[in-house]
Amino acid sequence: MLDSCKLKSACNLPVIYNKKIHTAGTSNADVPLADPGMYQLDITLKRGQSLAARDRGGTSDPYVKFKIGGKEVFRSKIIHKNLNPVWEEKACLLVDHLREPLYIKVFDYDFGLQDDFMGSAFLDLTQLELNRPTDVTLTLKDPHYPDHDLGTILLSVILTPKEGEHRDVSSIHSFLHWRICEIKTMLMRKSWKRSSKLQTQSLRLSDVHRKSHLWRGIVSITLIEGRDLKAMDSNGLSDPYVKFRLGHQKYKSKIMPKTLNPQWREQFDFHLYEERGGIIDITAWDKDAGKRDDFIGRCQIDLSALSREQTHKLELQLEEGEGHLVLLVTLTASPPSASLTFPSTLWRTRKNARKS
Repeated sequence: MLDSCKLKSACNLPVIYNKKIHTAGTSNADVPLADPGMYQLDITLKRGQSLAARDRGGTSDPYVKFKIGGKEVFRSKIIHKNLNPVWEEKACLLVDHLREPLYIKVFDYDFGLQDDFMGSAFLDLTQLELNRPTDVTLTLKDPHYPDHDLGTILLSVILTPKEGEHRDVSSIHSFLHWRICEIKTMLMRKSWKRSSKLQTQSLRLSDVHRKSHLWRGIVSITLIEGRDLKAMDSNGLSDPYVKFRLGHQKYKSKIMPKTLNPQWREQFDFHLYEERGGIIDITAWDKDAGKRDDFIGRCQIDLSALSREQTHKLELQLEEGEGHLVLLVTLTASPPSASLTFPSTLWRTRKNARKS
C-alpha cells in the first residue's frame, strides 16, 4: 500500500519509540517478521501527557496525525484546552511492508491561523511482535529544539500478518480498508453505561447498511459568527443559536446570550450520503426561557456548488429575517463504501451531531 520512502528527511529525527510498557497475550518473539508481506495494523490513540502549551492561556487544543510513507492515514479529533488529552480513538490500516515507520505528529489547532507544531515521534514497526497487543509511549520531539520537553503520546497497537493477501493490493484498496475500519470504530466507540440501554437502544441493521453504502465523504463546518442579527427581545438584543440539518443528521450550536453579533467558533462534521453533496438547511433562533424560541431567519448551503478538498468561506444572508451567518465549509471525498458486517446490537453512529 505505502511503498515509497517519502520521509527520508524526517527519518533523521531523534528517536522516539520507547519499547513497550505493558503487553498482553502470548509471546511470539521467536517468530520472524515475514517481509515483504501484508499486515494489518490496529492502533488505539489513548492519550497525551504533559503536552506543550501553545496558546496564550497556557494550554493547547491538540490533535494527532498519523502518516506512513508520507501519506496521512488518520487524524484524531481536537481536544480543546487540554495538555493531558484523552482520545481513545481507534483506526486500522493495511501495510504491505514494515520498512516505513509510523510517523506521529501533534498539532495545536488555531482557528483561522496555521496550526502550531507540538512535536513528533516515530514508531518502528519492525520492533513489534506479531499478534500481540502492545502499549507504547512515544516521546515527542522537535527536530529544531531536540532538548525541549514536549510530553508523550500513549498508544496501543497490534500488528497482524494477513495471510493470502498480495503485495499488488493498491493504495486505494488499503485506504478503503482503513476507512471501513474507521466506520466500524465509530459505530462501536462509545459503550452504554447501563446494560438495559444496551438492549433497548439500537438502530435497525438495514438502516445502518443503507447509510454506510451511501457514504461518499465528509463535510466539515465551522460556524464562525453572526452579524447584525435581528433583535427579538425587549432589551433590543437576542440570545441566538443555530440549527443545521443535512438529511437525518442534525447539529445545534451553543446559545450566545444578549448579542446581535455572536461569536460561536464551533466546528462539527456531517457525513455525505449523496454523490452530489445535498443541501444543508440552516435556521437561526432566539432562546426564550419558559417560552417558545423565536425564529430569527434561515439560509441554505448547496454542497453540489462547492469544490472538494478546499475550504470555502461563506457569508450567508438570513432569509425571512435580518443579518448574516459566516461559516467555513470543507468537503472531503472518501472512496465508495463496501459491504460491512455489523454486530446484532448497534451503537449510535452520530459522532458530532446532537439532537435539536
